[in-house]
Amino acid sequence: MNRRLDELPSGAHAVVHKIDSADAALHRLMAMGLCVGREVQVVRHGNPLILRLLGARVGISSRVARHVIVEQRA
Repeated sequence: MNRRLDELPSGAHAVVHKIDSADAALHRLMAMGLCVGREVQVVRHGNPLILRLLGARVGISSRVARHVIVEQRA
C-alpha cells in the first residue's frame, strides 16, 4: 500500500515509490540519495521528520515529506 512519507510512524521502513514535486528541497534530497527504489527508515515522526537514508540521518520538513510517496515494508 502506498502512503505519503509524512504518514509513516517512527520505526517504519519503506521504499520510495514516487517523488511528486519539483520543489528545490526535494532536488537537494534527491542529490543526497532519496530517489525512487531507495529504502528509508523513519527514525522520528514529526517536524522535522528524521530519516535513515544510506546509513545517514536526514531531517526533512513535513511539507516536503508529504510529496514523497512510499510503499511501507513489514
